[in-house]
Amino acid sequence: MEYEVSKNIFLTGFMGAGKSSVGRLLAKLLNRPFVDLDEMIVQRENRTIADIFSVDGEKYFRDCETSVLNELCQQSVAIYATGGGIVVRDENRRAMKKVGRIVYLKTSWATLESRLRKSVNRPLVDPEAGWDHVKALLAERQAFYKDADIVVETDGCTPLQVARKIASGLLP
Repeated sequence: MEYEVSKNIFLTGFMGAGKSSVGRLLAKLLNRPFVDLDEMIVQRENRTIADIFSVDGEKYFRDCETSVLNELCQQSVAIYATGGGIVVRDENRRAMKKVGRIVYLKTSWATLESRLRKSVNRPLVDPEAGWDHVKALLAERQAFYKDADIVVETDGCTPLQVARKIASGLLP
C-alpha cells in the first residue's frame, strides 16, 4: 500500500511508548526522512541525555528540546520522534500543530513498565526508587498527550503494526 503525507508527523507519548522504533518504520512507509529529537540533542550537546539531566537539569534539557524543535520545523517534511516531555510546554505543542500533525502513541502502564524495566539511561526512571514517581509523571502528562491529532493504541501491536495504523489514519 502506498501512503502519502504532506505534513510533518510528530510522534508523542511517554518514554517507552516506541516513538523511535515506530518513527523509523513510519518514515520508511511514507518515504520521508526520520529525525529523533533526543538523538539530535545528544549530538549537539556531545553527551548523553542522562549527563545533561545530571549536570544541567531537566529545564536545560527542555530548553534544548524546544530549540531543536523550532529549528527542525523550518525544514522539509519529516517524521519526528519527540522526547516524552516535549508536550508539556504549550509553545512546543503550538509549534508542532502549526507545521504538522501530532500522533500520540497511547500505551498502558503495564506495557510501559515492562519496557522501562529493560531500558537504561533514562534519567527520569530509577527502578530502585520505585515506580510511583514515574506513574505520577505519566498521569501529569496525559492531558497533554491527548491533545493530539491522532491517538493510536499500541498495546499488543508490533512497531510495524503501529506504523501502519498511523499511516492509515493519515489518509483523507
